[in-house]
Amino acid sequence: MQIVNRFATDEECSRFADFLSWLTFRGRRDSTVRSYRSDWQDLTIWYRRNSSSPFEATMLDADVVSGWRLEAENKGRSPSTILRRLAFVRSYVGWLSGRQTIDEVTTEAIRAEAKLRRAQRGTKVLAPEDVHHLLSHVDQRGCLRDQAIVYVLLDSGVRISELVELDVGDVNFARGELSVRAGRMRVVPLPTRAARKLAWSLGERGLLELPDDGEIVLPATGGWPPTDFVAPPDATIVPALRSVPLSPMPYGCSGSPAEWPLFVGERGRLSINGVQRVVRKHATFSRVDATPQRLRHTFALAHWTKTRDLVGLAEVLGLESVESVRVYSQLAPAEDIEAANITQAFG
Repeated sequence: MQIVNRFATDEECSRFADFLSWLTFRGRRDSTVRSYRSDWQDLTIWYRRNSSSPFEATMLDADVVSGWRLEAENKGRSPSTILRRLAFVRSYVGWLSGRQTIDEVTTEAIRAEAKLRRAQRGTKVLAPEDVHHLLSHVDQRGCLRDQAIVYVLLDSGVRISELVELDVGDVNFARGELSVRAGRMRVVPLPTRAARKLAWSLGERGLLELPDDGEIVLPATGGWPPTDFVAPPDATIVPALRSVPLSPMPYGCSGSPAEWPLFVGERGRLSINGVQRVVRKHATFSRVDATPQRLRHTFALAHWTKTRDLVGLAEVLGLESVESVRVYSQLAPAEDIEAANITQAFG
């Protein structure tokens, strides 16, 4: 891999190319690699503009990281963008330290600076009335695919990058589960109301046989997060996957229907940007400040409020450390929020 960047030295370009290759070897997603390359490019531009010399990793220190972050904050960059940039810095610095490009003291100082604002960032969730308003709007005005997208994001807590990688065969209606293969592989619960939306969406594509009366008999749940799941397969209850679909194969796809994308657009598998547009559209019309990430946070808070199990929450969210989800226990202490406040809003 060859990288050309007039704001960095040739040696730095070669070094960063090796870093990207290392990320790929470690199995990081292409989207992560692209994001880190964009962050590095932004850092080199900022450094050149403020130091009048090309960027070189040996010049990286805590003051550089602090100045770069401060400029992003002053420009009004979103907290998620700043957090991602800090994640890039920690990853790159760790790699540089392992190759003794920067010393241990500098490495620790940079890591400390990159974590300064992490605990202060806001984890925003939707209020129960906002979730109810958003879902009411989606149910009334959203197409079947859009309804399924919003409900799956809210009821399973999957990342948007994981959602777009789901295939039809990853849905298990019998067990009420989704097999998440992107990122940290795991199986997550698929509550009945989300399963119903997915069934309608797949039926519209001809991948599920719908009953003659048009009703998919999957019992509706009460409360949220839902506790009831779809029943075991039964010809009279759960529609069966068609061996020969009625609708044409999605653009760019091959193989059996089980290998086809779960969510598609005009050009095949729906992209991350496509899902973001879907959520943004319905959030705008319903006048609710909703994003895919905020839906994930809302799911996580409700899950913790009901179970008080941080280990289980980390597993469901696909996170390695319990510390990553401890923020939800701090966000809504037991004395400030009751489970009923959430579950009653989603009944």
